Amino acid sequence: MQQDQLNKYRRQAKNDDSAVQKGLMKIYSNSDGSLPDISHLEIKRRARWKIILVGTMLLLGFLAALSWLGYILINPNQNLNDRTIDLKIKGQQNIASGDEVVYTLEYHNNEKVVLHDVQIILRYPDGFEFISANPAPTNGFNTSWDIGELAKGESGKIEITGKLIGEVGSLKNLNATVSFRPENFSSVFKETESFSSQITSSILELKVEGPEKILPEKKVSYKINYRNNSAQALKKIKIQVTYPANFVFQESAPPAFSREEDARNLHNQWIIENLESNQEGEIEISGGYLKNQEMIKADLKVELGFLDSETEEFSLQQEKIFTTEVVDPGLSLNLIINGSTQDQPINFGQTLTYSIVYKNLGQSDLNNVVVSLDLDSEILDFDTLEDKNKGQRDNQRLTWSKDEISGLALLRPLDEGTIDIAIQIKNAGSIDIQNTQLTVKSQARVTLEKIGELAVDDLNIESGEIENNINTDLELAVEGRYFNDDNIAVGTGPLPPVVGQKTSFRIYWSIANSLHPVSNIKVKTILPDGVEWENKYLVQGGSISYSSADRSVVWSIDNINTNQTFDDHNVWFDISVTPTAQQVRKLIILTDQTTLTATDQTTESSVNRNGKAVTSNLEDDPIAGGKGLVIDITE
Repeated sequence: MQQDQLNKYRRQAKNDDSAVQKGLMKIYSNSDGSLPDISHLEIKRRARWKIILVGTMLLLGFLAALSWLGYILINPNQNLNDRTIDLKIKGQQNIASGDEVVYTLEYHNNEKVVLHDVQIILRYPDGFEFISANPAPTNGFNTSWDIGELAKGESGKIEITGKLIGEVGSLKNLNATVSFRPENFSSVFKETESFSSQITSSILELKVEGPEKILPEKKVSYKINYRNNSAQALKKIKIQVTYPANFVFQESAPPAFSREEDARNLHNQWIIENLESNQEGEIEISGGYLKNQEMIKADLKVELGFLDSETEEFSLQQEKIFTTEVVDPGLSLNLIINGSTQDQPINFGQTLTYSIVYKNLGQSDLNNVVVSLDLDSEILDFDTLEDKNKGQRDNQRLTWSKDEISGLALLRPLDEGTIDIAIQIKNAGSIDIQNTQLTVKSQARVTLEKIGELAVDDLNIESGEIENNINTDLELAVEGRYFNDDNIAVGTGPLPPVVGQKTSFRIYWSIANSLHPVSNIKVKTILPDGVEWENKYLVQGGSISYSSADRSVVWSIDNINTNQTFDDHNVWFDISVTPTAQQVRKLIILTDQTTLTATDQTTESSVNRNGKAVTSNLEDDPIAGGKGLVIDITE
């Protein structure tokens, strides 16, 4: 500050005080210009409020004048063109994050008087790490310098060295404040200056490598390469990866960083404690992508930066996003056996009908499609194979290509097709049941040459595997007899049956089982109207019951083991009929069709067998057979 300028402001303040006094005199003077004699004023109690109001106004005016004067004295440089202390900050405007920076603060006393109590305080930008300064700071935070006296025209400078970390593209501001007291003044004055730099690069280099295109559910590897391009060692480097939503992490080398207290390890961050000058490293991540038709593009984001040891705040330096196209062939492949895509039991001698259904649901052409069907079984009779497309057979594999089906040369979007074959299960008599695997495992596969322009020689699309197990060879025998095997009559009454006379017959049920244990066995029949339950029976295994409500006969057995013959589980019961005239020359139905239900404990499937209806003709009785027509003796 210049001395004559200060004198000017003192004179201006004195003149302003005189102006205030003149204004007050103008307000309260008489009409002739003289001041009223306030010693002889007549005080009226009713005007007391006017006195208070006037006094208050005088006091406020005086205080306002003093405040304005103080403001002028304390801030004398408010309207100055020249600064008392000239501050300049020099440094690099373009900075590589993580590299050392040097700020030079130059100061100069522009006044013609000595400045006392000179102090400089710096406020560093975020991410700045102090290393050294010349001269050294005078406080423990390395932010303050006590200069003391600064003679008129005297200059000085401070050099600060540090490391600056920040995101590429961010601005970093260094702010300086100098406080001082001019000679012959008790007030303290301040000057400020700032300097801005931009982080345009980083001393950390980052590269990400990976496939541009990949098939879903195929192994994929990404390589992350990092390097310290600076001349000094760097500490606490952090690499953080954000995986695409449909990416499944498998492994990484080196393993990802994790804490024991973390609920789960996301396998997505690595901490490098020390990275020497020009040292580089690599992280390899392996995994695969799930099928997701809504996610064609997969973005893997990799962030590289510094980790603050105390606050654990992450300072980003580099960011790379690697995009991989997940090429979904879009080929739908289904295998259907006997109308079902699920496992189901089968029986000896049964014909299996196969349908392989394929359709291009993607957006790309599929070139040179090859369809195959694997039939893993010892019980299929390939001599019975029916295939109108004449696929190539190699042992238990059937294959169809463009040579057999021309449409397989190119499947455009929404193209579809079906391959049908039929093959029989061998009969039980032609199989060594004890030494043969009694199952059929079937699975369809498709290979491609190209999806659009992407070569996919290793692509293998599979349908679900269907396993068909042979049900146990459960047999049900149903017979109606008048004489047993020893030619002893077990029936009573006339034979052939006679109108109006009662004849009784004996019904035999027996069960044989060979392959698997069965449970919850029920054999059931219905007695037609006119056929009576005699409540005479003999059971070997299980129990038998009759219900008059629905005229049903039920034989129940909890379990039957393997290798059981008809002699092990059987039952007989007697029924009777009294023919009517309307039944003359007709056969009488003694029992309706007999049904057997059970559960195969190995295949966990239901086993159903049907037995014949029994008539009075008794086809299974060598003596009484053929004598079932009702006669009327009165004729």
